[in-house]
Amino acid sequence: MRLCNDNGYGGIAIRQHYVLPAPAYSSYVCYPELLGQYNQFPQHAERREEGFLGSYNLHLIFGGEGYVFQGGERTAMGKGTGFLYPRGAYQQYGSDPLQPWDVRWVHFTTGLSLPLLETADHTRGYFFSFDPSAGLDSLFDQMYQLSAAYETRNEPRLSALLYEILVTLLQNSQPLHSPVPQETRQSIRSAADIIHGECGKPWTLESMARLSGYSSYHFLRLFREIMGKTPSRYLTECRLARAKLLLVSTELSVAEVARSSGFMQSSYFIKVFRQAEGLPPNQYRRAFGS
Repeated sequence: MRLCNDNGYGGIAIRQHYVLPAPAYSSYVCYPELLGQYNQFPQHAERREEGFLGSYNLHLIFGGEGYVFQGGERTAMGKGTGFLYPRGAYQQYGSDPLQPWDVRWVHFTTGLSLPLLETADHTRGYFFSFDPSAGLDSLFDQMYQLSAAYETRNEPRLSALLYEILVTLLQNSQPLHSPVPQETRQSIRSAADIIHGECGKPWTLESMARLSGYSSYHFLRLFREIMGKTPSRYLTECRLARAKLLLVSTELSVAEVARSSGFMQSSYFIKVFRQAEGLPPNQYRRAFGS
């Protein structure tokens, strides 16, 4: 179902609501049951008692205002915030009647073990902020298109899009009152992208830290928290990925591959490569080169 009309609240009201049949294949890691979008729909409000809903319930807010009840207290929710309720949790939330939110939502089942799902299970509701520019709205739009013209052959893509939403959210969200602002996370990820693209440079912790404007100490702490590894380990992994590409796609010598990948000494490169891959560079080239 998709309804669009001018509702007198200053914009076009959008109500997309899709209900999918149970998938023919029963072993998807995750699968949507209901999904949709409400925009300029001031009547949107829900209250579900404990045990009522047997699936996860994810809402992402891209505009407007609304609220959730968290621990018995009303919490304001606006652009760039969201909530995830686990199966069977008490739920109470709704749109602000005067500034109706633009919210995209999905009810789904999953057997995945992701940190945000585990947090929702443990706390009976995960409330978070996220980066609205992370492409999540586009992923939802693709799910809407497949749902509107549903065919059984769409099932794998629907499952894959939902998985991409969850993992993208995992990388681009944080608890609602986290001490690390979303801007800081974006700054660290931008630094990581530059390091990846220029991994052949002679990086130091200080030069990597300058990319984000933080001291070396704070950069190290933030990078480890946000990326799940130290800057040094991340840089080494990027260099090894570049080295593997050069080994299988060029005729450069091992010494030249080492230098092009940012390893100043061939002996150190060979040692690190063997530790990571279980075989030396020349043997890797023979096994995987064209």
